[in-house]
Amino acid sequence: MTAGPLILLAPSEEKASGGVPGRLAENSAQRWAREQLVALAKQGSPEVLRKAFDVKDLALDKARSEALALSGRVPLLPALSRYAGVAFQALEAASLPPAVWTQVFILSNLRGLVRGDEAVPPYKLKLGAIPGLKAHWRKALPAQLVALPEGPVWELLPGDSADLLKDWTRPRHTVEIFDAQGRAISHFSKLYRGRVAHWILKHQQGDPRRVLKGRLSGCQWAGVGENDRGGLCLRLVVER
Repeated sequence: MTAGPLILLAPSEEKASGGVPGRLAENSAQRWAREQLVALAKQGSPEVLRKAFDVKDLALDKARSEALALSGRVPLLPALSRYAGVAFQALEAASLPPAVWTQVFILSNLRGLVRGDEAVPPYKLKLGAIPGLKAHWRKALPAQLVALPEGPVWELLPGDSADLLKDWTRPRHTVEIFDAQGRAISHFSKLYRGRVAHWILKHQQGDPRRVLKGRLSGCQWAGVGENDRGGLCLRLVVER
């Protein structure tokens, strides 16, 4: 039996609230990131916190409270229920069988590699908010990545998140997104990465040749070539 496709996504700033109270299970790498975030919330001045969280006023108070709460019991939701940004809305995880959630992995700035059904608390943490956080995850992620199951890997990540996997040698496929004039799309690329992920998971097709035959609303596949990750890069053109 062919192994199912695996999807790698970046986390979203927007997160759903609520969850079932509990304590986070964590390894040493996750503990370091959590403790650094808690320390930032405790010791950071309002100016430092505004810069770190990139929010202000009530949103800043909320981000600080969520960070401080990480020292104890916190509300927990599966990752694909917690992350609520554009890519995750387009992914439509609720419409997919629960077993499919185990094929999605998110590069969380707080937790490292998180599986779609893994419990995640509400939090706000940019990759540049804590000195050394990016280097920390670049060092710690290989041990998590090696445990990924078999199956074709689709790296549907923006530049900052993709950079965390720079030294990972496992082949994976990628997608480049362009408008009808051939210009690379950056601002709305999250939407289309989510749609690509949804199609791959719904049809359980991880072979690029099969994906190229798939139809996405408002888009059209326009070619394929090799990428620098040992896999193939598909070109997606947005028609409107």
